[in-house]
Amino acid sequence: MQSEAVTGALSILVGGVSAVAVAWIGRPRTRQPGEEVEAEPRPDLTTIAGIAAVVAQQGEKVRDQEARISDLEAGRERDGRVIAALRRYVLALKTAMRDAGVEPPEPAPEDAPLIGR
Repeated sequence: MQSEAVTGALSILVGGVSAVAVAWIGRPRTRQPGEEVEAEPRPDLTTIAGIAAVVAQQGEKVRDQEARISDLEAGRERDGRVIAALRRYVLALKTAMRDAGVEPPEPAPEDAPLIGR
């Protein structure tokens, strides 16, 4: 008799926890300040017009992403040129320091692997 009572109590406990979890997962969400709201309902994909609208939207998104990628690649190329110019400048400064009889300082230990010494 006692094991049936324990089993019943555990069943009620597990059921209650499950109900709370399901209610928490299924609760209505409030919109966050930075979250975008869908401006218009999704088009009907069972019609040619609906499919065409989706294809047009996706094409626009692809063009936007391609433009963003092009901008990132241009920035990466510029960064590479800046790093190369700075490297040449540092080498010139080290040469000038050595010519003046001053030994240039060693890089910080955490920077040394990045500098390539």
